[in-house]
Amino acid sequence: MSFSDFSSWPREQEQSFVVFEQKQAEDRKKALMFGGIAGAILLVFMVGIYAGVEPEHKDYTKDMNMSNLSKKQKADAPAPAPAAPAGEGEKK
Repeated sequence: MSFSDFSSWPREQEQSFVVFEQKQAEDRKKALMFGGIAGAILLVFMVGIYAGVEPEHKDYTKDMNMSNLSKKQKADAPAPAPAAPAGEGEKK
């Protein structure tokens, strides 16, 4: 990367900032490298856990009484007669 004059300052004053620009560019490269390495290590760690650890299998239905969940209607049972509305069936 070339560090050239880009402002209206005198050349000598502009050149005094080149050191800081170089340091900033080096630090940016180091930060990206560190972030990439940390991300790769974390990815390998997470894939290792996912592939290496067997999930716990629990059978939650072993103690359930399944006959309570599905009710069967009896075909022989007569339908209940509707109740007469109050006041219509009674005569005095």
